Amino acid sequence: MYLHSPTTKKPKKKGWIDNTSLIILAFSVVFYSRIFCAITRAPSILNLAHFAVVPFVLGVVLFTSRAKDRKQINIAYSFVLGLLIFLVAVLASALWNNTGLINAIVSFMMLCEPFIFLLSIVCIPMSAESITRIKKWLMWSAVINFVLAAFQKPLIDAGKLNANGFNGTDGCGGVFFVSGAGNYVSASVSIAFALYFFTNEKTFPLWMRIAAILAAFWQILFSDSKQLLLGYLIAWGLLVLANAQDFGKSIKLLSAIAIFGYGFLWCVQNLEAFAGFTSWARPELYGLDGYAWYTKFYSVRSIVSHYQSSLDWLFGLGPGHTVSRLGVWFLRDYWSILGPLGATTNPIGQEGMDFCVSSWLCSGSSLFSPIFGWAGIWGDLGLLGVGAYLFLCYLAWQHFGLDDSLKVTLLTVLVMGFIFTQLEEPGFMLSIAFMVGIPWQEQRLKKQTRQRQETGNREQGEYFLSLTLPEER
Repeated sequence: MYLHSPTTKKPKKKGWIDNTSLIILAFSVVFYSRIFCAITRAPSILNLAHFAVVPFVLGVVLFTSRAKDRKQINIAYSFVLGLLIFLVAVLASALWNNTGLINAIVSFMMLCEPFIFLLSIVCIPMSAESITRIKKWLMWSAVINFVLAAFQKPLIDAGKLNANGFNGTDGCGGVFFVSGAGNYVSASVSIAFALYFFTNEKTFPLWMRIAAILAAFWQILFSDSKQLLLGYLIAWGLLVLANAQDFGKSIKLLSAIAIFGYGFLWCVQNLEAFAGFTSWARPELYGLDGYAWYTKFYSVRSIVSHYQSSLDWLFGLGPGHTVSRLGVWFLRDYWSILGPLGATTNPIGQEGMDFCVSSWLCSGSSLFSPIFGWAGIWGDLGLLGVGAYLFLCYLAWQHFGLDDSLKVTLLTVLVMGFIFTQLEEPGFMLSIAFMVGIPWQEQRLKKQTRQRQETGNREQGEYFLSLTLPEER
């Protein structure tokens, strides 16, 4: 990858401008596909278009970009290596379990698509104009998602959306209406964007940034997505531990938790809108033999019971053969397409769904769902797959955790992997990739600008020095 910097005085190249447009296209295909299919009644197969579009965009970017920034190139190479390691893990699991090749391909794409998209962003030497352009697209997309969710709430309560044929809707899902857990995904995007907007867009008035936080919090309430607050609270605690060596910073983070916790506790005790947060505050559910633990880890016990070799711990039971999104929903919903391509299945996923339907606790809240991201990765791909995926997460943390707000968001994504299957939800994960990729591009551009200014000042000083030296002699 050899890229001419867009900050040089050379004529504009078509490549990096087109690549910025492709980034927007790839994001839009993922972000708006569900609402587009719901409104137009287009074939649901269009929801799969991003599996072709996102890798295509990466291929175009890799072959047309000409970046010279050494750090940019090193990050790109490290992500390519990480993706290759994960691909090996997926293929090894598929071979060990005689899984269909299409299972391996779809599993790889569902888990690695956000990293592929992030790699595409990294490889482009964006100008200030390009960064502003994609930021505006992200902002308007977040606004559209929130506004749609807010409008869907009264319509769903009135039964009008169901009356129009949207049967079995999942709450106010914004642009993710209709999908398996659109309300959680939509609210997750809103809260992540609000946090990004509040901390990274200081050019906007403070009242506007506070309004974004309040709007996202309101969406959590009216969409009944309480798990998000738990996820962010746990992530904040993990961030405190990550900064334990910095006493001053730890105190600031703990103080923020204390202030928020006190305010939230007051709301729960005094405001009816927050009463739902006490629904599962029942100590008898969480004892050593509590039904909450039995429900949450049902799939883990089911997966282990199907092991026939100690190597199953390493390779898992095969892509799509346990409680991943692929194994539980995707193969079932798109069997007419994937079946003829040689897809294979396993009853574990259906057994997990049957248990969820029969369990009053699981049906009451996805917090107790035995079908969640980390269980799916481990069950499908084993410890080898988990390790390879964690390596990709480490690369994202190392290179894109630029400030505490982004670090909290990245940690929350990992925490949410223990609650539901959002690690495999392309709309949510690509939105997160967008939010961590843009600040990185801004930092890169600022650094290049500062280096050019320092170089220019030094060269100017040397020039004037060369003019004065002969006179001093």
